[in-house]
Amino acid sequence: MFRCIRVGAVWGALTGIALAIILISLDNANILPFSVHPFEERLTFRLCPLYILGFSNDIHSMTALVAVTIAGNAVLYGLAGAVVGAVAGLVKRARS
Repeated sequence: MFRCIRVGAVWGALTGIALAIILISLDNANILPFSVHPFEERLTFRLCPLYILGFSNDIHSMTALVAVTIAGNAVLYGLAGAVVGAVAGLVKRARS
Protein backbone atom coordinates (compact mmCIF):
# COMPACT_ATOMS: atom_id res chain seq x y z
CA MET A 1 0.00 0.00 0.00
CA PHE A 2 2.72 2.50 0.96
CA ARG A 3 4.67 1.55 -2.14
CA CYS A 4 1.69 2.52 -4.30
CA ILE A 5 1.45 5.87 -2.52
CA ARG A 6 5.19 6.51 -2.92
CA VAL A 7 5.20 5.57 -6.61
CA GLY A 8 2.13 7.75 -7.24
CA ALA A 9 3.71 10.69 -5.43
CA VAL A 10 6.97 10.38 -7.35
CA TRP A 11 5.24 10.11 -10.73
CA GLY A 12 2.92 12.99 -9.85
CA ALA A 13 5.84 15.21 -8.82
CA LEU A 14 7.74 14.38 -12.01
CA THR A 15 4.66 15.17 -14.08
CA GLY A 16 4.20 18.50 -12.30
CA ILE A 17 7.84 19.45 -12.84
CA ALA A 18 7.69 18.51 -16.52
CA LEU A 19 4.46 20.46 -17.08
CA ALA A 20 5.87 23.54 -15.37
CA ILE A 21 9.10 23.48 -17.35
CA ILE A 22 7.38 22.90 -20.69
CA LEU A 23 4.65 25.51 -20.22
CA ILE A 24 6.97 28.19 -18.82
CA SER A 25 9.39 27.57 -21.68
CA LEU A 26 6.59 27.89 -24.23
CA ASP A 27 5.33 31.05 -22.55
CA ASN A 28 8.74 32.73 -22.60
CA ALA A 29 10.06 31.47 -25.93
CA ASN A 30 7.05 32.62 -28.00
CA ILE A 31 7.73 29.94 -30.62
CA LEU A 32 4.06 29.16 -31.11
CA PRO A 33 1.95 31.08 -33.64
CA PHE A 34 -0.06 34.04 -32.40
CA SER A 35 -3.39 32.20 -32.63
CA VAL A 36 -2.23 29.55 -30.13
CA HIS A 37 -0.80 31.99 -27.56
CA PRO A 38 -4.07 32.71 -25.63
CA PHE A 39 -4.80 28.98 -25.35
CA GLU A 40 -1.25 28.32 -24.13
CA GLU A 41 -1.51 31.10 -21.52
CA ARG A 42 -4.81 29.74 -20.24
CA LEU A 43 -3.33 26.24 -20.05
CA THR A 44 -0.34 27.56 -18.10
CA PHE A 45 -2.55 29.26 -15.52
CA ARG A 46 -4.75 26.17 -15.16
CA LEU A 47 -1.92 23.63 -14.83
CA CYS A 48 0.63 25.83 -12.99
CA PRO A 49 -1.43 27.72 -10.39
CA LEU A 50 1.56 29.34 -8.65
CA TYR A 51 2.75 30.95 -11.91
CA ILE A 52 0.20 33.71 -11.36
CA LEU A 53 2.37 34.99 -8.48
CA GLY A 54 4.60 36.55 -11.11
CA PHE A 55 1.92 39.12 -11.77
CA SER A 56 1.79 40.22 -8.13
CA ASN A 57 4.28 42.46 -6.37
CA ASP A 58 5.56 39.63 -4.16
CA ILE A 59 8.05 38.03 -6.54
CA HIS A 60 10.43 40.33 -8.41
CA SER A 61 12.78 37.97 -10.24
CA MET A 62 11.94 35.50 -12.98
CA THR A 63 14.28 32.94 -11.44
CA ALA A 64 12.35 32.97 -8.17
CA LEU A 65 9.06 32.74 -10.07
CA VAL A 66 10.22 29.70 -12.03
CA ALA A 67 11.59 28.03 -8.88
CA VAL A 68 8.36 28.63 -6.94
CA THR A 69 6.25 27.41 -9.87
CA ILE A 70 8.29 24.22 -10.34
CA ALA A 71 8.37 23.44 -6.60
CA GLY A 72 4.67 24.23 -6.24
CA ASN A 73 3.77 22.00 -9.15
CA ALA A 74 5.91 19.19 -7.76
CA VAL A 75 4.10 19.36 -4.42
CA LEU A 76 0.63 19.81 -5.93
CA TYR A 77 0.93 17.02 -8.47
CA GLY A 78 2.84 14.85 -5.98
CA LEU A 79 -0.07 15.03 -3.55
CA ALA A 80 -2.52 14.25 -6.31
CA GLY A 81 -0.39 11.29 -7.39
CA ALA A 82 -0.22 10.05 -3.80
CA VAL A 83 -4.00 10.14 -3.54
CA VAL A 84 -4.34 8.23 -6.81
CA GLY A 85 -1.73 5.74 -5.58
CA ALA A 86 -3.60 5.27 -2.30
CA VAL A 87 -6.85 4.60 -4.13
CA ALA A 88 -5.09 2.16 -6.45
CA GLY A 89 -3.54 0.41 -3.44
CA LEU A 90 -6.93 0.09 -1.77
CA VAL A 91 -8.48 -1.31 -4.93
CA LYS A 92 -5.61 -3.76 -5.32
CA ARG A 93 -5.92 -4.81 -1.67
CA ALA A 94 -9.70 -5.26 -1.95
CA ARG A 95 -9.33 -7.53 -4.96
CA SER A 96 -6.94 -9.92 -3.22
